[in-house]
Amino acid sequence: MEIGPEMDRRAFLTLSGDVALTLARAWAAVPAAKLAHAAGGGTTDAEVVTWIENRLAQLWHLDDLIGGEYCLNQARADLRLVIRLLKRGRSRSDIEQRLYRAAGELLRFSGWAAFDTDRHAAAERYWHAGLRAAAAGDDALTGAYILSQMAMQHTYAGDGPTAVNLLDVARDRIGAGASRTVHAMLDAWQVRAHAVAGEPRQALRILARADAHWERRDVEEDPPWLYWMARSSTTIEVGMGLVAIGHPGTAVRLLEEGMAERSADYARDTALGLAAIAEAQLDQRDLDGAIDTARRAAETASGLDSTRVTERLQAFGRRLPARAPAEEFRSCLSTF
Repeated sequence: MEIGPEMDRRAFLTLSGDVALTLARAWAAVPAAKLAHAAGGGTTDAEVVTWIENRLAQLWHLDDLIGGEYCLNQARADLRLVIRLLKRGRSRSDIEQRLYRAAGELLRFSGWAAFDTDRHAAAERYWHAGLRAAAAGDDALTGAYILSQMAMQHTYAGDGPTAVNLLDVARDRIGAGASRTVHAMLDAWQVRAHAVAGEPRQALRILARADAHWERRDVEEDPPWLYWMARSSTTIEVGMGLVAIGHPGTAVRLLEEGMAERSADYARDTALGLAAIAEAQLDQRDLDGAIDTARRAAETASGLDSTRVTERLQAFGRRLPARAPAEEFRSCLSTF
């Protein structure tokens, strides 16, 4: 098999040693004989489902590193396997429920990866199917996560009111007794939704509530997919929201705090965070600082397959004045 330079740059060299080793171990742990037996109509046991669940966790982390394109293809393959096991395999009721939950999370993830690569109609189809699978698996938290990502899609499209309403539905679905970290996530994303809707007071009120949830969280209550969540006020969505409502200085400070706490394995978040800081610096009339930060974002984004990141940087480039440093930056974006 011949691997071209583009595939090499985007899919392999961005992986840290720890992540590459973890992926290798996950591959080596495949219960091949049991998978073939179950897929052919035999019994699906706990070992097979545990392998599928571990694969899911690896996809989450791989997506953090390289973006949605490659991960979407992997998720589709795993989703076909889970559907085959549900249709043709035999299992106890508890195993079947875990399979439905895995299907719901794979559909959720596939929608997220499609959204990250500008395939919005496909993302919606995955998420709608994911809601049904999550319901079949009695998995309210994954259902709420899907609704929150649907909300983010509307926020990016400029439809703040719909995003706010979707997040309210997600919050009502899980109830007040659910993980406070999940509530903090929903509130953090609603900050930006209110900002896009032109509601700065509501945005700041929700931000205060998000941080209050974060301070009172119990990590043992958190679903495994929430490993990435940081203090609400330092998240990228909050930073973008603060820029939108006219608080660029606060946005820069909080985003930089978040960046300092984020490891190198979060390449896409690093690029998005730097892009948000650059936008805030531009609002503060710090042109040189903004361009320098945006260059760092572009360097990080060069190893990503994330349309969301490149569109953010291109939008930043369009805001720059027609002067030499800005033209040089816009020129570098043409390589994406």
